[in-house]
Amino acid sequence: MTLEVLHVPPTGAAAGPPLLFIHGSYCAAWIWETHFLPFFASLGFDCHALSLRGHGGSDGTVEWASLADYVADVAQVAASLDRPPVLIGHSMGGLVAQHVVADGHPACGMALLASTPPSGLGASSLHMMAHAPDVLFQLGLLQSLGPHMVSPNVMHRALFSDHTDPNHVVWMMNHLQKESTRITAELLLPARPWPPGGAPVPVLVVGGDADKFLPVSAFNETAKHWQGELHVLAGAPHGLMADSHYWRPTADLLLDWLRRNTV
Repeated sequence: MTLEVLHVPPTGAAAGPPLLFIHGSYCAAWIWETHFLPFFASLGFDCHALSLRGHGGSDGTVEWASLADYVADVAQVAASLDRPPVLIGHSMGGLVAQHVVADGHPACGMALLASTPPSGLGASSLHMMAHAPDVLFQLGLLQSLGPHMVSPNVMHRALFSDHTDPNHVVWMMNHLQKESTRITAELLLPARPWPPGGAPVPVLVVGGDADKFLPVSAFNETAKHWQGELHVLAGAPHGLMADSHYWRPTADLLLDWLRRNTV
């Protein structure tokens, strides 16, 4: 299967292993293009962001794609690189990364940003019902009717801080797409991605305490499950890598962790 991969080579000699960015639900590789790809490439990292099947410019259909399908997509791209990459996954992409590692595919590290926890989104749904029912309703509209039916104001509050320009939110919504019906069901109660035997890969977990989708307990769960390093950013929303204020603190945490664990 031909998968879209955005590649930004390093400036100068490579500073460490390649970075493979994995997007979350409803979007594609473009979500990493504004900030993270140029930032880390400028620091010497070989950066790759894939679009999972049926997303962006990738082949395949999205409607009945499974978690196992997405894991296979990441494993395919990772195997094409010259050495095992650091997997950097956001939201659903974080859970995909966890299953890639749990299935034994080579990786030299894993960074999980506002990631779906190993237990899935069951608790997250309850969190949204209690604290952001309008966000949950808008997600239902996005999945059933498409992004043109979604309120930009609600999605701004769902994904970004007040610092982010509303025009950027509108731009992003023009790029959103429906997600796999199968994966939205699977994510509620997925099979747990148990760490493989042997020495675990280094793991970074970053989340925000203003995340409308995931409570802080989800980030604690993920870090504990993988024995990873945890950082919870005060005031940070779900869209860590795309928010105009919080992308840089997130990137700085990731850079520091990369330099301490993989370079």
